Amino acid sequence: MKDNPQWLERVIQWAAGQEQEGPEGPEDPERQEFQEYLEYIDAHGYMEFGAYRYMRRRERAALGLDAVTEAIHNPPHQPNPPKPQHRPRRRPGLLRRQLWVYRVLSVGVALCLAVIFTAVALSLPGFGETDVPALNEVAQRYLERGMEETGAVNAVTGLILEYRAFDTFGESAVLFAAAVSTALLLNAPGRRLRNYRGPDPVLSTLGRSLLPVILLFGVYVVVNGHLSPGGGFSGGAVLGAGLILASLVLGEEEMDRLLPQRTMSRATTLALLAYGLMKGYSFFTGANHLGGEIPKGTPGAILSGGLILPLNLCVGVIVACTMYTFYTLFLSREE
Repeated sequence: MKDNPQWLERVIQWAAGQEQEGPEGPEDPERQEFQEYLEYIDAHGYMEFGAYRYMRRRERAALGLDAVTEAIHNPPHQPNPPKPQHRPRRRPGLLRRQLWVYRVLSVGVALCLAVIFTAVALSLPGFGETDVPALNEVAQRYLERGMEETGAVNAVTGLILEYRAFDTFGESAVLFAAAVSTALLLNAPGRRLRNYRGPDPVLSTLGRSLLPVILLFGVYVVVNGHLSPGGGFSGGAVLGAGLILASLVLGEEEMDRLLPQRTMSRATTLALLAYGLMKGYSFFTGANHLGGEIPKGTPGAILSGGLILPLNLCVGVIVACTMYTFYTLFLSREE
């Protein structure tokens, strides 16, 4: 206002309809509304212009004068918005032809797949034939020299943790990545406080007697995996189920105090690193003489099998901690 001393005078002239400059005319709805506002404050006292416009708009809406309000806020000189252009409808005959072509192509693709699958099935060797691809020198090596080279009575465990230890390491890494990604997604720093549930009364009565047996059996399956059916994956699954049962028996708050999520994450990380360190040498020694420098012990003894026993322990810890971590994370997001 200091830079333009004639500002107030021009506003008064505009309100009185005497302003000649600009696009306003004598029928300007905004000037008419402002004049009504000036008359209102002369009769009833001062009121802000925005509050006055809101009051008048409600009065017009109550009287059904929407056309007047629309005329005030959309002056005649403003162009109307362009109407949306509708795409022309497709003719029914064209749509029927497209559906017919789609059905014909679907049947053709299904027939091609059926012919390919049938040809592959007919080319497979019959049951009991000696030239089956699975009965090659690799499988024969596993069965004939597996105990000598791995020290494990259980050929499956020797195969998983010696001959194909790299694959097992990848599977354990996948479980670790799944647990970490789930924790990052569901355990955000800004999440609300968790509401703990108490122990289930029915499961507490039955679970207190079953829980020690389940945990002890899981440890047995992990430790004895190189001597009998079992190993880190199956034993870890039993231990993970036991930890979930312990949460139902003891209560979530007590289990969170005994086994917090930070401890489970550290145990999983340390087990994965220990696995990589113990089997890192075999990734560079090749297929033959794999782990020849590690003593195998007496086959059938609990301390035989070289590094298979500690490797089974690492895999069991990874599987059990991952299962229990999934349970706790998804349980905290149930509500």
